[in-house]
Amino acid sequence: MLRVKRRDFLKASSLAGAGVLAANNAWSLNRLEPIGDTLDEEYPYRDWEDLYRREFTWDKVGKAAHCINCVGNCAFDVFVKDGIVLREEQLAKYPQINPNVPDANPRGCQKGAIHSAAMYEGDRLRYPLKRAGERGEGKWQRVSWDQITEEIADKIIDIFEKYGPGKMMTHTGSGNLSMVRLAAPYRFASLLGGVQLDIFTDVGDLNTGAHLAYGNPLESFTSDAWFDADYIMMSLFNPNATRIPDAHYLWEAKYNGARVVSVAPDYNPSSIHADLWLPIKQGADPFLAMAFVNVIIEEGLYKPAFVKEQTDLTVLVRQDNGMLLREADLRDGGSDQVFYHWDLKSGAAVAVKGSMGSEEKTLALDGVDPAIEGSFEVEGIAVTTVFERVRSEAAKFTPEATEPETGVEAETVRREARLFAKARKAILMTGFNIGRYSNGIFTGWAQALMLALTGHGGKAGGLDTSWVEWNHGKLLELALFGFQKFPRLEAGGLGEFLRGHMIEHARRHFDNEKLKARVGFDLDEMEAMIDESVTEGWMPYHGDMKGLISIADNKFRRNKHADKYRERILEEVQELFVNINVRMDSTAEWADYLLPAASHYEAWDLRSVGFHRFVNVFSRPVEPIGEAKPDWEIMVLLSKKVQERALARGVGAYQDGNVSRDLHTIYDDFTMGGTLLTDYDATKWLVDNSAEFGGVSLEEGAEQGFFVMSAAGGANQPIPASEPYNPFVAQVEGKKPYDTLTGRITFYCDHPRFMKLGAATPTARHHAGREASNYPLSFYSPHTRWGIHSNWRSNKFMMRLQRGEPNIYISPKLAAARGIVDGGRVRVFNGIGEFFAQAKFYPSIPETSIMMEHGWEPHQYEQGKPMNNAMATLIQPLELCGGWGHLGFKLWKYNANQLAHESSVDVEPA
Repeated sequence: MLRVKRRDFLKASSLAGAGVLAANNAWSLNRLEPIGDTLDEEYPYRDWEDLYRREFTWDKVGKAAHCINCVGNCAFDVFVKDGIVLREEQLAKYPQINPNVPDANPRGCQKGAIHSAAMYEGDRLRYPLKRAGERGEGKWQRVSWDQITEEIADKIIDIFEKYGPGKMMTHTGSGNLSMVRLAAPYRFASLLGGVQLDIFTDVGDLNTGAHLAYGNPLESFTSDAWFDADYIMMSLFNPNATRIPDAHYLWEAKYNGARVVSVAPDYNPSSIHADLWLPIKQGADPFLAMAFVNVIIEEGLYKPAFVKEQTDLTVLVRQDNGMLLREADLRDGGSDQVFYHWDLKSGAAVAVKGSMGSEEKTLALDGVDPAIEGSFEVEGIAVTTVFERVRSEAAKFTPEATEPETGVEAETVRREARLFAKARKAILMTGFNIGRYSNGIFTGWAQALMLALTGHGGKAGGLDTSWVEWNHGKLLELALFGFQKFPRLEAGGLGEFLRGHMIEHARRHFDNEKLKARVGFDLDEMEAMIDESVTEGWMPYHGDMKGLISIADNKFRRNKHADKYRERILEEVQELFVNINVRMDSTAEWADYLLPAASHYEAWDLRSVGFHRFVNVFSRPVEPIGEAKPDWEIMVLLSKKVQERALARGVGAYQDGNVSRDLHTIYDDFTMGGTLLTDYDATKWLVDNSAEFGGVSLEEGAEQGFFVMSAAGGANQPIPASEPYNPFVAQVEGKKPYDTLTGRITFYCDHPRFMKLGAATPTARHHAGREASNYPLSFYSPHTRWGIHSNWRSNKFMMRLQRGEPNIYISPKLAAARGIVDGGRVRVFNGIGEFFAQAKFYPSIPETSIMMEHGWEPHQYEQGKPMNNAMATLIQPLELCGGWGHLGFKLWKYNANQLAHESSVDVEPA
């Protein structure tokens, strides 16, 4: 072998460089002389300039967005040359819907702007791979699609043969949120009867307090509806970091006269632009909300007309047992879903219209004047109003009483409560972190009460939950096999908690007595309530699995007590573990089979999100890299091979409850008899059959880059053509009942568990935190600016914009006390785990807290020990209730979140 010494190489390189500069027809220095007067003399042709000119030439321009779990959904032009994406640019062509409201352009962020680089990085999966060593050893064998799908198909059939249906988990995570990517694995799971967890709650994203109040946590604002608000409060929400494409509406609202208030434990990138920063103690949000409620009620700042018509605050409550007065209490055979309020005009109890048991589906009072306060007697039963119960509870939370809990001065609370109450349109913005606290349900419920008391509903404001559920009926029909067969749906946070044996880690971390004092229940009581919820059928849990097909879900990164969770799941699914993925993430590393999926620019698709009315088109600007395939085509191949192998082995249908799992026809069923074979076929089917696209063809949509949804796109109410979308206008203006037990915004729940835990009305509870364990520092892990969960977290451009490795945020005062320097290496630990990170000084964070933006891959940490190794978690028992009106398992709307911010830690130099 020829060996070149470093000295000889450098010498040769220098001579070669000198030769180039001296050559007559090369890039010599005299060719770089500047042009004197570029306006008066002809610019000379210099061929070397063609090099960089050609960089900005392309063969074609396609359209796409970035559909990983992000609510931005920003249309991009994708520039392609020689089959390679050169770059992308924001499309910035969304129409202005109203001359008095800013348009949505340009939409985009730094993560989308570098996807053309990220899609070609070293972690990209290019070929089907089969494990060649032990799980997690990193040894792989490249195989053909035919071989890998046949082996997987035979293992699926083997599991059916051994155990029957119900032992395959076919879970699609939040990494697949565009329509065709989502529909493909859900359709496969529907035919197979696979287990699918709720993708909101398995990551802790659901605002269950909003569901408790409104019966729908996914009815919210488009971001352009922020513009005409005159009071905006951000709670657990940092839009400058996590809602980059939409944040401009917030600050345009401020320029338009809105008062913007940031409620956060740290002075975050959004707080610095607000009119007021309220430096609340971590997890104290429900106490602040209840202090606002206290002021609103005690100072008479509430709006009686709204309260009477839109809320259950006038509904009658029995004084003997605290239960709502029902028709069943007054007559034999009466309904337990018909309720009463006291009519001041007639002096008698009158049935409430619009409840689940009422035949009159309207909120209109039609001359009835319900009493807000007072005590009455109905057929010998002493009753009062929900408002009286709420006022009694709110009396405990005066601004002075809550100041030690929140850290917010009492006079500041009183001033802000008054400003909030008199606002023309007030919006309370909450981020997804609300669902990651055990007291998040109390925060959302109390904030809804703030709004309802002051008449902020419909076009006058409301609760922004960061998501609108649009009316995509054909998408659900495609995903759920025409509603003929369904996956085995499972409560997300509950399923992860039980399957991962997370109770064991909770017992090692929390002090049971301290925990009960903080959150109102201990671990034994929590476990008993979990068992009750599963046994009663309130929340579905399907037990141990034998096989797992994981699609777009980095479960071994995101779940708490990560290493032990991974060991438990791998032990459970020993017979089969398939990972369908774009890249080699921390879950793919442990699979038996890897199926490479197409990225955002390599497949036909559609995507809508709640923050705007535009459905972006993915026009497959380039073919998939290597042998990667779109998710739809992967599922077509897999279903085809399952059908072939089932027929070859003489396997037919398996009875599964009321349906059959027809392995011998699964390909025919999946493809609608061979008509939906490709990603383009599925995309076109959706466009052609969905009313919300307004009759515009896929070709026209692809040319434009997006569709503008018609009125039919609204689920709760039509989308107005020339106005922003505000939630619950149909209820406030059209008198349509809410999807709640009483048909009204709900502030009283007499479910036995709510009663037992002292939570029949909105109230305040603590989260667990450091006071519930033996470690001195609170810990919280918000979303990062530099990735969407773990996606783009290892991208070189994103790494250069931050510290480039896992880092914690720490107060300089705490650091000085512990001998930690800025940029120094630290060990963060508690009794269940540890991890190592770089220290980053952050003066605004409390001295009692550590913050770390989540999403780092375990392999990015020293010794491969991730943050989640030191994270214990709980389940909020109230989120497991069922059998009470609108409370019960509802996919994407009501079930228990996986909690992320309950643990505590300590820190030391490493």
